[in-house]
Amino acid sequence: MKSKAFKITIAALCLVLAAALIVSCSNFSFQSIQDWIDEQLDAEQSTAENGSNTETSTPKPTSTNTGTAKQFKYGGKNGETYTVSEVYANSVDSVVGIRSESVSKNVFGQTSTTASLGTGIILTEDGYILTNNHVVESGTTFKVALYNGESYDATIVGTEKTNDVAVLKIEATGLKAATFGNSDELVVGEDVIVIGNPLGELTYTLTRGVVSALNRAINEDGTPISMFQIDAAVNEGNSGGPALDASGNVIGVVTAKVNSGIVEGIGFCIPVNDALEIASQLIEYGYVKGRGALAIAATEAYRESFWGTTRVSGAYVNYVIEGGAADKAGIKKGMLITAVDNTEITSSDDLAAVLRAKSAGTTITVKGTDGKERFEVEVVLDEYTPDLIPEGWKTNDGIIL
Repeated sequence: MKSKAFKITIAALCLVLAAALIVSCSNFSFQSIQDWIDEQLDAEQSTAENGSNTETSTPKPTSTNTGTAKQFKYGGKNGETYTVSEVYANSVDSVVGIRSESVSKNVFGQTSTTASLGTGIILTEDGYILTNNHVVESGTTFKVALYNGESYDATIVGTEKTNDVAVLKIEATGLKAATFGNSDELVVGEDVIVIGNPLGELTYTLTRGVVSALNRAINEDGTPISMFQIDAAVNEGNSGGPALDASGNVIGVVTAKVNSGIVEGIGFCIPVNDALEIASQLIEYGYVKGRGALAIAATEAYRESFWGTTRVSGAYVNYVIEGGAADKAGIKKGMLITAVDNTEITSSDDLAAVLRAKSAGTTITVKGTDGKERFEVEVVLDEYTPDLIPEGWKTNDGIIL
């Protein structure tokens, strides 16, 4: 019995030793395979980074900005290529910040100053600045800040509310004028870069995107303006700044943004060909020549009833300029214009849009009612000039058309 028990004990010890040996060998084998894999991976990484088989390992990158960032090359229409940084560096000196201030008094005689901020584009070396009308229309004094930190007082050369274009002038020389492209050649999908002063504080910010759509009829103040759409980020303060193509040429003037909690990436620009044509006339004449005018002030029409105030379809004639086109045709204050030629007029905005497309000297047929009976008269349009606007005219009294 003792001999049999002894044999069983020896057998058990042998099994334990064998198992330990197997485990030890397995661990060694698995560890060796892992070491070999790690060595191969290190060798492949070193080869890829150094371009050749070498035993010298590539140091890991540090967080310090000591190198040049990789840049996507933009392709210009003339075959040249630029990085986004190069376009920015070549263009930013032609972009300015604009501060428009107005001073008002309250009922207690206390004065307060309000300011609006925007962006502008240097047109000429001697200080003509292109921007939006809405950037400057509420101001009485203006400041222009250059990229180099210099600041100048500015005066208004001319404004065109209908197309939201304005030109300022500063007394400076040797400025870097922008280069301008051809907005008639724009295509959807084309690269676009925007430089401006979003929020009036984040000065000379660059954003980029593409041309999203062409020929959008955008209605800012009642008059549709043909613009192109972009998806580069723009915000309040970008207005009046440049949209640039891949070669750094200005192709549009940033002028509007759809702003809501659910809409992003939708901005609009006036095509630069349209803006430059208007700007050249503002510089030469102070206004856009040849545009037709009825020589009236038009507002919305309302009717009082038991149920309250309701708007009436049409453009209400609130003022007639003596000796003007409408006056000569017999149009009186209090009349309601409901059609021009074959176009229905439902508001003063409609009337403004129709007249914007008419030239001075054109004969139009105006239809409407005087409250008692309908009328239809032919009117030979005057030329719209700033002189038509009476001194001290308030916009609440109507749009001078």
